[in-house]
Amino acid sequence: MEKTSESAIPPAASPLMLFGSWASSYTHRVQLALRLKGLEFDYVEEDLGNKSDELLRHNPVHKKVPVLVHGGRALPESVIILQYLDDAWPETRPLLPADAFDRALARFWCHFADDKLGPAVGAVFASTGEGQEAAVRQVHENLALIESELRDGAFRGRRFFGGDEVGLLDVVLGCGSYWLAVFEEVTGVRLVDADAFPRFHAWLRDFEALDEVRETIPAVDRLLEYARGLRHMLLGLAGAGAGAGADAPSTDAPAAPPSSADIAVDI
Repeated sequence: MEKTSESAIPPAASPLMLFGSWASSYTHRVQLALRLKGLEFDYVEEDLGNKSDELLRHNPVHKKVPVLVHGGRALPESVIILQYLDDAWPETRPLLPADAFDRALARFWCHFADDKLGPAVGAVFASTGEGQEAAVRQVHENLALIESELRDGAFRGRRFFGGDEVGLLDVVLGCGSYWLAVFEEVTGVRLVDADAFPRFHAWLRDFEALDEVRETIPAVDRLLEYARGLRHMLLGLAGAGAGAGADAPSTDAPAAPPSSADIAVDI
């Protein structure tokens, strides 16, 4: 019987290159994971308004950051990349627990963060009035579910979701939760109340205090400047879409504003 060639699998020693954007929480996930694991990598900053041919070649499906290139082979999608890092470098600091059920649970809540919490936060940022109020309620409902898991559920009594050290879910939730304070400052809407969500609030403070996190997350004043400009642009686009709809014949649908999913991906 022929032996299957292993040459298709890049060796761990092959160089790592990360294509990302400085303000992208999805890029920050991969940067943080690489630092936690002590893996060296080259970083390529992408202009999301003028994406490079190299990025589009590496990620022709979604055309987004982050993309990790290992030994000449490209892998997109932050959560997929994080799991790959665990598989490819099992001897380094693990992100996923050893128990199969706990690994599945971490993946479930990562999906929850990207499918429920992230889009709701994006909707708060990109809206005003009644639409924003509805989005705030959705954020609080999602945070209440996480708070319940920290209080009475699978993560009860843990400093981090991963236990004594941060794991996959900490990286996914944490590299995005720091935007909550930025959005509060920009929108004037309170999203995380320490009294309402004490365990989530304590977890976030512990996460943000980690040296690797401080090294990864950009300065708050830079994030605020970026967020103010982005919100102004999104609200302007939404207003333009509504105005076009009002002036157009009733048979024509109004132009749609950017979706909360697009906002969540881009930040």
